[in-house]
Amino acid sequence: VDIYVHDEKVYLIEVKSHADYEDVEWFYEKTSIIEKIIGRKASKLLLVAVHIDEEALKTARELGIDVIYSTVIPP
Repeated sequence: VDIYVHDEKVYLIEVKSHADYEDVEWFYEKTSIIEKIIGRKASKLLLVAVHIDEEALKTARELGIDVIYSTVIPP
């Protein structure tokens, strides 16, 4: 996780130039570990990517990860 922001809420943010399916899965796994360590549930998971694979975007949405991106790369 690249950025951890907290006040009354916890935000976990990952930044990538190109995000693929494995990046999304690994980010989701890391957030579970971090939540256990800090003892708090993340209010928002956010992935910021210049380019993201179409499959990765679909998976992120299914996992409840908000995504900010410039370009979707088709399969």
